Amino acid sequence: MYAAPHRDRERIDGLATFAAVAFLTALGLVAALARVGAPDTVVVALGPLVAVFGLIIIGLVNRTARLSEFLAARRATPPFYAGMALAAVAAGMALSLGPQAAEILAPWPAAIAGLSIAALIVGPLLRRANASSAADVIATRFQAAPIRFLFALIVFAVGGLSAAAGFAAAVDALVAAAGLSRRLAEIAIAATLLAGVAPGGLKGQLWSDAASFGAALAVAAIGASLAWSASAQSGGQSAVAAWLAAPAPPDDAASLLRAAANALALAAFLPLAAPALGAPTGQARRAGAYGLVLILVAAGLGAAGWAGFAAGAAEARSPVAAALVGAAAWLPAAALARAGALAASRGGGVDLSAAYARFAVLASRRIALSRLTMLLVIGASAVAVDRGMIVPSRDLAWALGVNLALVSPAVALALAERGGPRSAAVLLATAGIAFAAGLGSGWRSAEPQQILVAALVAGSIGLLAGAVAALFERRMPPPAHFDPFADLPFSAPE
Repeated sequence: MYAAPHRDRERIDGLATFAAVAFLTALGLVAALARVGAPDTVVVALGPLVAVFGLIIIGLVNRTARLSEFLAARRATPPFYAGMALAAVAAGMALSLGPQAAEILAPWPAAIAGLSIAALIVGPLLRRANASSAADVIATRFQAAPIRFLFALIVFAVGGLSAAAGFAAAVDALVAAAGLSRRLAEIAIAATLLAGVAPGGLKGQLWSDAASFGAALAVAAIGASLAWSASAQSGGQSAVAAWLAAPAPPDDAASLLRAAANALALAAFLPLAAPALGAPTGQARRAGAYGLVLILVAAGLGAAGWAGFAAGAAEARSPVAAALVGAAAWLPAAALARAGALAASRGGGVDLSAAYARFAVLASRRIALSRLTMLLVIGASAVAVDRGMIVPSRDLAWALGVNLALVSPAVALALAERGGPRSAAVLLATAGIAFAAGLGSGWRSAEPQQILVAALVAGSIGLLAGAVAALFERRMPPPAHFDPFADLPFSAPE
């Protein structure tokens, strides 16, 4: 097991402090250029450039050829930074849903419950199983090649849809904030995504997401200070207050079903579980708690910051304000895209019961295949966004729905250590048929709420069918409970 956590933590804190100081210094230089008379277009463009180059550098610095770091960040990500990564992905989901977020995630107590379950229960459960992704649990429990291949395709679809939604939302935000051309914005976003996940895997994603959240939060705090100084804070307060004070929907069966669908769709969403998988042993729940607190802080500062930048006084229309917004507005959506691309590449999973015997042989091959898949997902997302094929709210709703209908029940059955390949096949077939039947022939125009409700019903039916089938299947022995990503001896090649 890793023997120098305190020394590693000092190095991590030092790098994080240096990155924060460098980012704020760069923004200060942008403001100084504006004061000395630099052209407005140059000042506005420098904000996004600072963020783009910063993320590319962070991604390249975290490159690795060690499998334990690429797949599980060596279980060495401090809980606070893992919480920042969680908050970045959650903020990216809200940004991708856009104006429909309040409607899709309503009522708000259900959304908070879903995020809490993801942060405090689902992520720590996967971490306790010593997995580096949900697919590891499937690969360990249901070892039949057809089941693993089918599950890999489903996870690829979930991750690809999430990456495309985040990519499109990031491009839209960057274009709106900085006034860049869409093609240039697409190139910038694609470069940050490739640098953020391809060289370093989960390690690169977590640190890029943490940096994205920190930068966005810093800019939101600057906007909040503008709101307070211009007495415009009431705009942000009224928006948040209106959302929280929105009348509750009728307490009928349909409304309760929608609330349950929203909560469980968030609770089981694959990208939200990733930050817990890089946390040290026993620290995953603490990382989730940090993430929930940071989400609340980001919501408050984001609302006040929007009031400061969008409804403030003269500063809100200055080139410096535009540069700040351009540097931060797209960062959360890019975090969602990174998480989706990495999730898509991990659908095959790792059989944890044979990890010791196989890691030394398959390390380079696994990393190469994951990088190739991420390149494919990011490239396909860029092409789809460029051709106007992506609607972020619709594609993210489909990602949530497919995940809830097909991935979540299979992972639940695997974590319960019940059944085998046959029961898993019954589960996936039943859930898939029920999901298709619930949406019907009008699935192309289905509303997000309809997709999530159909997914909840299908997932419940599939889980029930899989559990019944497991009763008639020979019980398999539980997998060995060791962590191959942290407990590999140092002499073993990776």
